[in-house]
Amino acid sequence: MPMNLETPVFVPGPLIGDAQRERMAALLFATSYLEYCSYGNRLRLPLVALQRRQNIDPFIAHSVGLFDASGQFNGFYTAATIAEFGQIKTVSYYRAEMHAMDAAYDAFIAAHARENDLFVASLAIEERYRGRGLFNVMLDHVKALARGKGSPRIVLTVWENSTAMGMYLNKDFRSRAVFDYAAELFFDRLHFMELLPSGESQ
Repeated sequence: MPMNLETPVFVPGPLIGDAQRERMAALLFATSYLEYCSYGNRLRLPLVALQRRQNIDPFIAHSVGLFDASGQFNGFYTAATIAEFGQIKTVSYYRAEMHAMDAAYDAFIAAHARENDLFVASLAIEERYRGRGLFNVMLDHVKALARGKGSPRIVLTVWENSTAMGMYLNKDFRSRAVFDYAAELFFDRLHFMELLPSGESQ
């Protein structure tokens, strides 16, 4: 039965339960090329467990879970200003050969983002709930967050060959730069996308 989109429940990250955080890590793992990056990690953790340790838990204060009226976890997003993300102390547990790629990605973001941009680090919906308009619901929530923080742009990165690329383009996001560092490895390119406030030139 489709969810009643008039009654979504957004739950702040720190209040999201352990089981749902595990799902967040699994969704994140499934939406990018993280298998290659994660194997052989220094902690010898299972790959999804590594993603929770490295990319979910440290940022949980800036995550928001989406639940339906019956309490079912539907998806989540993680977003904060570039300045806010810069205050978070993180550790990479990837194997040593991945550090150059991480550094190149960080430099790419630094070159194109501004301190007060709202950066959407992740946005994912459980597969069984896709096609119900939840992307629009979550994006509207992200826009409200950006307005509340006074962010002039919403920015994110997305893989060119992903279904998400077309979804963001359809919502008036525009590609402003391309990260080619890993193109030969993944046969894909990562785009830096921006959404300007309504009425401003794209």
